[in-house]
Amino acid sequence: MNKQNIYWQLYQDDPILKPGFPSPVLADPSFLFPENCSDGLWHLFAHNIFGVQEFLSEDGIHWKKRKTVVWNAMRPFIFHENGTYYLYYEKYKFLHVLMTWFPYRKWKSRIEVRTSKNLKTWSSPKTVIEPKFPFHKDPKFGESVSNPCLVKFGNKYRMYFSSSLVYIPDCGFCEPKYITVAESTSPLGPFSYFSDPILSPNDMDPFCNLGAGSIKVIEWKGRYLGFQNGIFWNPVRRESCSAILFLQSEDGLGFERINQTPILGPTGKGWKASHVYACDVKYSEAEKIFILYFNARDKAHWTQGKEAIGLFVGKVEESKGIKKQTTNNPAKKPKPKKKISKPKPKAKKSKRK
Repeated sequence: MNKQNIYWQLYQDDPILKPGFPSPVLADPSFLFPENCSDGLWHLFAHNIFGVQEFLSEDGIHWKKRKTVVWNAMRPFIFHENGTYYLYYEKYKFLHVLMTWFPYRKWKSRIEVRTSKNLKTWSSPKTVIEPKFPFHKDPKFGESVSNPCLVKFGNKYRMYFSSSLVYIPDCGFCEPKYITVAESTSPLGPFSYFSDPILSPNDMDPFCNLGAGSIKVIEWKGRYLGFQNGIFWNPVRRESCSAILFLQSEDGLGFERINQTPILGPTGKGWKASHVYACDVKYSEAEKIFILYFNARDKAHWTQGKEAIGLFVGKVEESKGIKKQTTNNPAKKPKPKKKISKPKPKAKKSKRK
């Protein structure tokens, strides 16, 4: 069996997408390749403080806002199968997201799905995941299920999602505490819940000692890869942080880290100084690259921080009979070719919002 070496690199230092006024946040991106869309364009979904928005692009770099798809919703995930698009998201009460920035305001959310055949008109919402078990709830902060990610396993569908809440004092808001799973024979449910988390914070884990954050899981070459943003306390910087951890699993339930340190973390300055948050990942077989969109925060506290979306690329190189550890050392930088090409300055007008 060939051993794959994956070399990770930021596509560019600047964000791909920035929040528009008046929202300080544009976060939790989920996307579709153009070959999976009838219009031949890239589609990306992300949320601001008002709801889930849709963006379009010809090259995966320059994006234009299309519309707000769902109001009072956040953390979208788009899934495509047999000509149907399934948009999952965390649904909350009107303006309730603003209340989470105040301590001890109880949160309550559920995961809904809407379907579409053309990415233009969407069905009525259907609730697929609700807080059920004790580890979905916190007596102080409320009941939370969030960060949906649907993966097909044979003839079943597995929903990965975050649950419960942990308060992060220097941010002034809560983050997801656990990651868990539910299964169904249909993308629309009903889902059977697992009775325990699959990922939890650990005081001894330097990159996941406050909250488990979220995870995106993809099947790749007979195994399952996980991209988790752990929430942790950094004793050197004396502040909370979040970074993307690269995991693998044989069964999609028991995960271990491929890299012991994060493949992408906060820089201490600039637009991703404080936290690197949730992501969405897809693999291009033609280009042999992973495309990973993520969002990052520049300052911890909700009164100061802004969040924008960036692009991270993983180039795959295979070598027979050579045992090398998968690494994030960009010794050979990934250079996307057809799907994401570096725009030439002044060659055409920028479509960046």
